[in-house]
Amino acid sequence: MRLLQAAVAVLAWIGIGLSTIFWTLVIALVYAGHPFWDPQLKFAHRIASVWGRGLVSLAPGSRVTLTGREHLPAGRPVIFMANHQSYVDVPALFFVPAQFKWMADMDLFRIPVFGWAMAMAGYIPVRRGDGREAVRSLQKAERLLKQGISVFIFPEGTRSHTGVLGRFQSGGFRLAAESGVPIVPVVVSGTRQLLPRGTWIFRWGVRIWIDLLPAMDPPANRREIRPRMADLRARMREAAHRRLKDLR
Repeated sequence: MRLLQAAVAVLAWIGIGLSTIFWTLVIALVYAGHPFWDPQLKFAHRIASVWGRGLVSLAPGSRVTLTGREHLPAGRPVIFMANHQSYVDVPALFFVPAQFKWMADMDLFRIPVFGWAMAMAGYIPVRRGDGREAVRSLQKAERLLKQGISVFIFPEGTRSHTGVLGRFQSGGFRLAAESGVPIVPVVVSGTRQLLPRGTWIFRWGVRIWIDLLPAMDPPANRREIRPRMADLRARMREAAHRRLKDLR
């Protein structure tokens, strides 16, 4: 059984690689010369969504269930904040029905093909440990929010080693305070079971849950950032715990 799972995983990774190359080329061709018709790169996000959803479908027997659509504020941008369990999180979160741009670690942008696609889609690189670059990234994100484009952030900053929700970083909350944009918490469950950290073999028949929680008002000022971080983390941790029964 283990050999069969490994063989299927090899085929799935080949499909992931070919799909990523194909959709990167599509984005490159569509946006050659930065056409004026789509300055906010909204069509690029639609292409990326097709890519992400297609990748999840390559995992044997997996399926995605999205709840909480009613928590998406209509006609205004938001800051999405999700827990981070697995490499599968990014493609799975393209099931969220909204236009958004990722704020992601700079190292992802250095990955051949995949990183190029992220840059061409207008996503925002974040360099860890560099205060000046962090400020520039937040300024770029704030400009996108003013244009009506939502931003997606992993407040933990990296994938969890244990599955337990990690300590939150303050950057996204400072962005919310500066922009006045509400935060929509997103809890992803099942991706760690599908592709645990430290392995490349997919488990079969895993169901992925994406739960959109009620929107949270942004901090009114910098003094409110820490309490708001603690409140959001508690809400997400509670929602993730409730979902555990569906993963057994």
